[in-house]
Formats: sequence, C-alpha cells, structure tokens
Amino acid sequence: MKTHTFRNGSYRIEYADRIDGVCDVPEEESGPLSMTILTGGNLRAFHSALHEGMHAHGVPDAYLHDRDGTAITWSLARFLWRRLREMESRKGTLS
Repeated sequence: MKTHTFRNGSYRIEYADRIDGVCDVPEEESGPLSMTILTGGNLRAFHSALHEGMHAHGVPDAYLHDRDGTAITWSLARFLWRRLREMESRKGTLS
C-alpha cells in the first residue's frame, strides 16, 4: 500500500524497521502528508499501523496516550490482532 485516505486527508505510507511510527498532522497550508509505520506482520507492526492511522483520522495525542506518554491503543491492538488471527484460523470453515 502506497497511500491511504483518512479523515485528515490522503497520506503517503512509508515503512521503517526501527521506529514505532510517526504521522503528519495537517495544517491549513501543509504539503503532502505522510505516515511512517513499522514493517512486518507481527503485533507491534499492527499496533503501529492502528495507532498512526488513528492520528491520521484526527484522534489527538491526549486520547491515544496516558499522562506518561504511553500509548493506550495497545489494548485495542491486542484485541483486534487476536480477533483477526481467530478469523484467519477459521477461514474456510465458515461460509
């Protein structure tokens, strides 16, 4: 995936191996928006995409981080990750 359109606009998606993620916040006269997320197919990479995607959708830091700066989206990421894996394991058994 090279781009995705969120509520805040169209983002160029970039991948990195060593950071959790970063997402541009649009300003009135900003240029192209970009989001950097982790590569890989594990829970940490999934969380990176979920967390930065929520920022791109307009959810502010105050709702995604606790007072210590820890991402509170981990619980949601774990829930969705488990559900996706459950659905994948049942693939073909449901119609």
